[in-house]
Amino acid sequence: MATAIPASAVAGGGARFVFDNWGGNQSCTPLALERPTSEEELVAVVRQAAAAGQRVKVIGAGHSFTEIACTDGRMISLDGYDRLLQVDTRAATVKVQSGITIAALSEALAGVGLAQPNLGDIAEQSIAGAISTATHGTGGRLGNISTQVIGLSLVTADGNLVECSASHNADLFQAARVGLGALGVISTMTLQCVPAFTLRSMQGPRGLDEVLDQAEDLVAQNDHFEFFWIPHSDRVLAITNNRTEAPPTPPSRLSAYFNDIVIENHAFGVLQRLGRANTSWIPALGRFTGNLLSSRDVADLSHRIFAHQRLVRFVEMEYALPREALAAAVRDVRSMINRTGLRISFPIEVRVAAADDIWLSTANGRDTCYIAVHVFQGMPFEPYFREVEAIMNGYQGRPHWGKMHYQTAATLRPLYPHWDDFIRVRDRLDPEARFSNAYLDRILGKAPVRV
Repeated sequence: MATAIPASAVAGGGARFVFDNWGGNQSCTPLALERPTSEEELVAVVRQAAAAGQRVKVIGAGHSFTEIACTDGRMISLDGYDRLLQVDTRAATVKVQSGITIAALSEALAGVGLAQPNLGDIAEQSIAGAISTATHGTGGRLGNISTQVIGLSLVTADGNLVECSASHNADLFQAARVGLGALGVISTMTLQCVPAFTLRSMQGPRGLDEVLDQAEDLVAQNDHFEFFWIPHSDRVLAITNNRTEAPPTPPSRLSAYFNDIVIENHAFGVLQRLGRANTSWIPALGRFTGNLLSSRDVADLSHRIFAHQRLVRFVEMEYALPREALAAAVRDVRSMINRTGLRISFPIEVRVAAADDIWLSTANGRDTCYIAVHVFQGMPFEPYFREVEAIMNGYQGRPHWGKMHYQTAATLRPLYPHWDDFIRVRDRLDPEARFSNAYLDRILGKAPVRV
């Protein structure tokens, strides 16, 4: 049976259940937290909410920085709905329950000789949360994670289970692959994978202008390219990941711990806390960090190269721009920081992805670059994010759906050729706004509720 924890219940004289996201900038108190472990239980939860006239939202791993998962109705956790259901090694496809994390899925795929062709740099997300927000990795010839979906099933507002693919319920498929949680609850999905592969990852310090001048070639010449610019310095950490036939040569456990945990997390966290304690130190700390950047060359299974453990918490904004705007937009951000005197302690991340045809994908119809800006947890972020967003607006930027932004339905609609198609599907599937919340009302517009 699904376990429901009423928000009003008292446990050990205790507090009501409160959902807090990973970044610590969003919080809500739902009526109940549901934990289904089967598709039958998932359907039952939605039907019970519908009968009671309650809204429903699903949480994955809480890695979205917007209030996309928040609700005053029933909240569904899919932590216990996380099985690998079917594997077809010949076709390189798998069917999974929607709550499985990318980390767990990656290990399961490796066990049967498969892998996802591209991933982001955080593996704790649920697969459903990742596709619902158009989460992506980097690679000029590779799409975001949603492009790997070849079929899915959805529990709709009336508690019915609907399946879709490119050949069946095609309009729903185009909408649901990046559905923002607005169409229903994803139950299962089928992913197109590839044979497991090894990546050689090479990273090292370079000059910002040098990398920006060569960005087009670096994207074209590598399977995966990205860089992190350290504000208040001219240094970037440039990273190329390329397929190799050589066997994996992962670092020793001690070396991996030192680099991934001690340097990239604990030492980096100390620098962030110093900057938060005294913001006047941030420019010098940035130059110090830039001078400490070092080179690294390692080969390992793809999912171990793609994902990194993130212990230092932050709030993030990310924008998707036409690929050709990459260099100019980064230079505009640099000029803005210099002009405003903002003190920015966190690196700025730049990645790329191929165009796709998914209606609300941030890469819909155009080869894309992504510029992500972060602020250490506990520091004010809105002045910085507002300035960055103004720059991105000038390049027809599309905000990442799970990261901070200040757009509305009116400003987003012109950016997506199939916006009205998505809204039409949303209004048909959820006429009572069962899956809406304040965030979706703002970015999609309120559904015309029909009684």
